Amino acid sequence: MLVEPETHQILSLGEGYYSPHYQPILDVGNRNIIGYEVLGRVFSSETRDYRSLGYHFHNPNTDAVRLVHIDRIIREKAIKHLKETGLKTRIFLNMMPNFLSMVYTGEVLDIKRLHILHLIEKYDVNPADVVLEITEDKFEGNVEKLLYIVSIFRERGIKIAVDDLGVGFSNLERIGYIHPDIIKVDIKIMRESLNRRSFKNVLAAISEMSQRLGSQLLFEGVETEEELYLALSMGANLLQGFYFSKPTLEFQDKKRFNKTLKDSLEKFSGLRFLEILENLKRERGFTDNFCSQFDRISHLEADGMTKGLEDILTALPPEANSILVCDMAGYQVTPTFKRESYDL
Repeated sequence: MLVEPETHQILSLGEGYYSPHYQPILDVGNRNIIGYEVLGRVFSSETRDYRSLGYHFHNPNTDAVRLVHIDRIIREKAIKHLKETGLKTRIFLNMMPNFLSMVYTGEVLDIKRLHILHLIEKYDVNPADVVLEITEDKFEGNVEKLLYIVSIFRERGIKIAVDDLGVGFSNLERIGYIHPDIIKVDIKIMRESLNRRSFKNVLAAISEMSQRLGSQLLFEGVETEEELYLALSMGANLLQGFYFSKPTLEFQDKKRFNKTLKDSLEKFSGLRFLEILENLKRERGFTDNFCSQFDRISHLEADGMTKGLEDILTALPPEANSILVCDMAGYQVTPTFKRESYDL
């Protein structure tokens, strides 16, 4: 295994250099901070500030044993902080599936090896205030063992989230296995990986899936007003991103962004109302246009209709990508005409 010198140095520091930072997660319903994602940071003696550890956790060449050690340091500091503040809030802890499988190597799982359960008992925190995020990761272990570990966490009252949906999409399958309480979607990464039409179609599918499963939908990576409105239009229950706050060393007042989100929701409602009116106007125009075009050939037999259908399709808006005619029983009586090009 080739480990970069800088990575080796960063991962070999004392415990005091590693610290959890907390990025707030807002509830759309009450507009308050209801929890924080715990993000690992390392203090740099050179720049006198904190740097993200994310790169090292996702680098396949990094020593996994050392990463687990650092992950436990950060996790314990976060749970201890939750206990010491006494605040009624949640902390969201990232958990890579491959890390979980490392504690279940034999035929029987020793529950004492589940570090998170040990910490919850040690600091006497409410398990319901802890959310485990099963992150996007190339899982190489036994799926049944992973699901068994997840079931143990859930039995103890810990909430389960599937994280980074939109990075690699393998989590779509994982969602079906785990049936998470929360589905997290990285709106920025997903947008960069899909064209406009596919992007919105995938978001709509995820939104529908979350409703069917009874899962809350959390949009992370929200940095702009446009991304906020898109998340809201897709049924976001929870929001996270730089639009509200970067990760900080301490928890924040739960009402800090209440007015910001309230103003955004009111503006969004106004925009949605105008959008609905515009859609109704466009649909009415489409219907009127189609009816006037079809009236010209509606009296003809199937063969006669066929000759005019292609001309009708050309005259319709680009949203109409194909046209055909069926009889009253639903059987197709003309060929299907499609536009020569249609952007999916």
